[in-house]
Amino acid sequence: MSDFSSFAKTSTSSNPPQPQASGGRTGQEPSESQGLDQSQYVEEVEPEAQGQNAFNSERPLNVQPTQSGGVSRDGKEGLPMGKAGLVDKTFGKVEKVIGKATRNDDKHEAGELRESGGKGAVAGQARAPHD
Repeated sequence: MSDFSSFAKTSTSSNPPQPQASGGRTGQEPSESQGLDQSQYVEEVEPEAQGQNAFNSERPLNVQPTQSGGVSRDGKEGLPMGKAGLVDKTFGKVEKVIGKATRNDDKHEAGELRESGGKGAVAGQARAPHD
């Protein structure tokens, strides 16, 4: 009976034991004392932190941002802002999904243009208000 009394004393104590940290990742970045400097950490772990954006990355259909806002094919300036209707939004969404499923970047980009800027944006006659 002495075994159960010692269990009862330890389980009802006011300070329960704290879980010990495992040998896993603690959420801290590696320091120089661990053998990695900050530049190696950024290059190896976070390649997207190198500054890829709409202005300096290769895009399907040569869609480029314009100075007047939005995007257009070949970055053409002076185009009106396209407005997608219900049918354009529906067909654009379907085209985006098909492009993603088939891994066809051109079809996916054309779907995004049509969904946001209508047929004119896909044809290169209007700007699309995305990205």
